[in-house]
Amino acid sequence: MKERRRFWIVSDDPVEREVLLAEAFEAGAEGAEEHEEAGRFEACIYAPSERIEAIRKTLRRIARSGTEVAGAEALPEIDWSESWKKGLEALRVSPRLLVRPPFIDVELEPGQKEIIIEPGQAFGTGAHASTRLCLDWIDELSSAPGPGFRIDRVLDVGTGSGVLALAAVALGADRAVGFDLDPVAIEAAREAVAHNRSTLEGGGGKDPAGRSRVHFFVGPIEAVRGRYPLVLANLLKREMLPIATRLAGVLEKRGRLVLAGLLEEDIPEVLAHFAAEGLGEIGRRERVDPVGTWVGLCLGAS
Repeated sequence: MKERRRFWIVSDDPVEREVLLAEAFEAGAEGAEEHEEAGRFEACIYAPSERIEAIRKTLRRIARSGTEVAGAEALPEIDWSESWKKGLEALRVSPRLLVRPPFIDVELEPGQKEIIIEPGQAFGTGAHASTRLCLDWIDELSSAPGPGFRIDRVLDVGTGSGVLALAAVALGADRAVGFDLDPVAIEAAREAVAHNRSTLEGGGGKDPAGRSRVHFFVGPIEAVRGRYPLVLANLLKREMLPIATRLAGVLEKRGRLVLAGLLEEDIPEVLAHFAAEGLGEIGRRERVDPVGTWVGLCLGAS
């Protein structure tokens, strides 16, 4: 059994905590627990013993002054493989879609589809506000796409667990492609396809030509070929803006670009960048958590 250890980060800046958590997962962390107490934002990072010091050094190098990155410690004597499941529950996105971990059984509503995601090494189980915003937009755009817009093909940028690509196909897309720079994320996303074969319609997840309806690959956005009517990018602002031109370039002329991973204060700068690419705001959704107000934007040709 692989040995794991943990360490804590403590900050008075919730945005700083989100950035450090994202960096930790990119560096190889396998899990995290978060909570707030007396205005201090804490996160406990779990990682394999052989990776934990490298992850700590990465976070210490980029952490702002006043943010504590504590030393690593052994896990307490508990059944960690079971204890982390406490508090997790199914997410009812809408009467059309539910997302749940495989160890929770839920009765579906009539006609409701489910996506099963194993919480673990890849970001995106649906619980985070930014992922939920993307799921909300997929549900809305697939149920009422509007004139001249279709959702037959979907591109999921920085796919993480693959939940967004899987949800898009469950809700009617013919095909979804997801990619990520992290091989661990792509491994998790491919495993998620196996968990969801019964939901992915058409012969166990295959289209009439025998191709998989969901495809994942490791690589950058430059590796994407063609254009898509719906592009999803659940990324932090610092990850999103450098590829704004590329994101606009993989979007079909009358397509929709959904952006999440953004806090309210990020929106003016993000909109300005995409306005320069000929894309304007069509709509927005908001969700509030202890970090702040998260915003999910839907953009189209302006």
